Amino acid sequence: MKEIPTIMFLEEYARVVLQKSIESLYACGVNESDIQKTLIEAIPKILNWIITFKDSQDSKAPSVDFGSDEGLKKVNISEVIDIEEMAWAPKYGLKGMIDASVRANVISNKNEAHEKIMPLEFKTGKASNGQSSMEHSAQVILYTLLMSERYQKHIDSGLLYYLQSGQTQGIVVRRSDLVGLIMRRNELANDMLKASTIQQLPAMIQSLSMCKGCRHLNVCSIYHKAHGGSTESSGLGDVFESHTNHLTISHSIFLRHWDRLIDLEAKEIELVKKQIWRAHSSKSDDSRGCLSSIVLDASDKLPHLKSLKENRFIYRFVHRDLSSINVKALGGDPLSVASSLKSDMDCTLRSGDYVILSTESGHQTIASGVITEISRSHVSVSFSKRLRLPRSNPSLETQDLFGEVWRIDKDEFLTSFAVMRFNLVQLFLQSSQSTHLRKMIVDLEAPKFDSGCIFSQDPAISYIWSEKSLNDDQRRAILKILTAKDYTLILGMPGTGKTSTMVHAVKALLMRGASILLTSYTNSAVDNLLIKLKAQGIDFVRIGRYEAVHEEVQGHCFSAMNVQSVEDVKIRLEQVKVVAVTCLGITSPLLTNKRFDVCIMDEAGQTTLPVSLGPLMFASTFVLVGDHYQLPPLVQSTEARENGMGISLFCRLSEAHPQAISALQSQYRMCQGVMELSNALIYGDRLRCGSSEIASAKLKLSCLKSCSSWLKEVLNPTKPVIFIDTDMLPAFEAKDQKTVNNPVEAYIIAEVTEQLVNNGIEGEDIGIITPYNSQANLIRHAVYTTSVEIHTIDKYQGRDKDCILVSFVRSSENPRNCTSSLLGDWHRINVALTRAKKKLIMVGSCKTLSKVPLLKLLIKKVDEQSGILSVSKNDINYNGGLKRCSQFR
Repeated sequence: MKEIPTIMFLEEYARVVLQKSIESLYACGVNESDIQKTLIEAIPKILNWIITFKDSQDSKAPSVDFGSDEGLKKVNISEVIDIEEMAWAPKYGLKGMIDASVRANVISNKNEAHEKIMPLEFKTGKASNGQSSMEHSAQVILYTLLMSERYQKHIDSGLLYYLQSGQTQGIVVRRSDLVGLIMRRNELANDMLKASTIQQLPAMIQSLSMCKGCRHLNVCSIYHKAHGGSTESSGLGDVFESHTNHLTISHSIFLRHWDRLIDLEAKEIELVKKQIWRAHSSKSDDSRGCLSSIVLDASDKLPHLKSLKENRFIYRFVHRDLSSINVKALGGDPLSVASSLKSDMDCTLRSGDYVILSTESGHQTIASGVITEISRSHVSVSFSKRLRLPRSNPSLETQDLFGEVWRIDKDEFLTSFAVMRFNLVQLFLQSSQSTHLRKMIVDLEAPKFDSGCIFSQDPAISYIWSEKSLNDDQRRAILKILTAKDYTLILGMPGTGKTSTMVHAVKALLMRGASILLTSYTNSAVDNLLIKLKAQGIDFVRIGRYEAVHEEVQGHCFSAMNVQSVEDVKIRLEQVKVVAVTCLGITSPLLTNKRFDVCIMDEAGQTTLPVSLGPLMFASTFVLVGDHYQLPPLVQSTEARENGMGISLFCRLSEAHPQAISALQSQYRMCQGVMELSNALIYGDRLRCGSSEIASAKLKLSCLKSCSSWLKEVLNPTKPVIFIDTDMLPAFEAKDQKTVNNPVEAYIIAEVTEQLVNNGIEGEDIGIITPYNSQANLIRHAVYTTSVEIHTIDKYQGRDKDCILVSFVRSSENPRNCTSSLLGDWHRINVALTRAKKKLIMVGSCKTLSKVPLLKLLIKKVDEQSGILSVSKNDINYNGGLKRCSQFR
């Protein structure tokens, strides 16, 4: 803040702030004009405070009371360093957002002057009895602790300003106060540790007068009873009984079980988060949701771009190695350059993920943001304000930002665990919705369906029977949705058109006047469905961060609409029948008090049970769409996974009530030969080709150019499935600490890919899959065509290509049981086998892979199609180096 703002400026800024907060005002049920009036009334007081304290001469500087020991001191604020500064102090396990960080000249009553950095906290009320409250003082003291860590200097005081009374109070940090606060923090941490490790909660305070008005009474009582508490131990008598008398023993067991699983997973993620504060740049980091050794893109003259739509600042980062290369001199294609480097941006991070940005050298957290774009060459992150290094000189700020080496980590806690716990406890409240869901999900009561006659005058039924694009399976699935009183499960096997089925289900439900909540765990799944609904002319609202939403859908976000008031929001939400949001986005203020007739959840087989619960709370009936034969929910903790956290709600209900399932079995993706593999290994011959054209589909090669005989056999269009057996080669896996790859398999994959492209197959029609990140990176450096998608199995679910190549990697001279590896997971194998439309080419060691029962059966089935091709040294001219990355291995 260099100049004193005017009243006109502050009033205009108040309007801007209000406009940005329309959604929150809607949730609070208040009118923006009333809030604006309150803000306008406060502006003269704020301006007067600024004029009084900013850049006043020392002799005229206002006096501030710093307490009985320090007395009155003159305070002159010379600089507002930051506003709403987020500060992390990992040493103390604390973080907080400071209203303002200021630089001030403080003159004591002995006329001693000191320049200090200190926190400034604003309070809208007034100090009781002219003194700051204990809680407010403690808050400022904790902020000094955070700022001491952030600015690497001792900060021993802060300021409190009470707007209503106009009083400014000085807070001095005393050692006794700090010790007391840290002790209280340790007590709280100890209680949390006991709760998460041995499931022991602290005792209730047993004060009816205090508990009766507490907003946590419901949750506190439920947890107390679930963990063995009673009316007597609560000390609340009938009040406790009224909040918990609906809970049974099985309910308590369910709550404790899932609460423990969430704790185990949170503990595992916390271990990952601690890497932020430790030595960086290990190879395994990229597979655990982070990017290290990155710098701001030096090709941009400014360190950031301004996003006018969201009033945010977007920064583009590249790998440090890439930044030192003259991209233009190497052809101007950063993707090509990135392919020639050891490191690229391949990791588990996705567009829309919340992330934490920290410095790699000092391990100092700088800001939290959201990924807006990520590719092999760069990652762009959106922040709410400009990046600033805490101790940077303002005149050198840009230079310091470009000179810093950064690290980005996924902020798991922000995105999931709080929502999981909230969802879980909501299931055990006394509301009618919670009671109904509890019967379905915990007690596993059988779902009910309308058994009466379906009348032809029902427009939804008539539409389903007359729609020619639907097959019989899809019609049955939609009819089951229309007749469900509780819930329906749609088993969408690979390529069976589950998205199209959902589109028609939405259209049928709308004909009945139903309101619909569409949801999925990922933004991409939600937007994929919405893009198809948009093509059908169906109106909808998309709730979510603008930068995380697909560009074709962004126009349906409130931030892209001309919403000027709370009333505009209200009218729009009442007007539209379809609302879409991710499972973790259900905490949006726009959904406050909102109810729907039906909730449709896609990717339900990949979503953990606690996450699934959230959207279901908003609807009378629900539809889960998924395939529990493909990838289960991603769970990092082995103990949590072994105890059932990897079992989705879709899987739980499917096993309990198979009569609730409507299976889509006619698939339109795989040709007959490819389909037969997953049919035999996974689906029990339930899959069938949707048409004769699909069944007989083949790769169309322009002309088979001259190449070796083994490659001609691999490319033969009449053979839809080929397994290249490497047992006659020295093609053994290479291990490096926790990573494993196979250079010879990478070479073979690259050779086959090159021949496919040379013979007329577009790179966009080729996909390469492998179970291991390190192998995916190795293959990227070996393959010339950058348009070929190369990913791990986990990243390929939901995708398909005309031709898929699979590198199994594992191969050893003396193979033993390898079921402990990723290859022992039949869900992943199923995904790998069901991505190809016309041609599936697999590379691996038959001898090693046959130690896995499922893969032994796979090899047998391929052999029945005469698809096994053994290659020898005479066929493979591998000299120990990959074409484009031998120097990086």
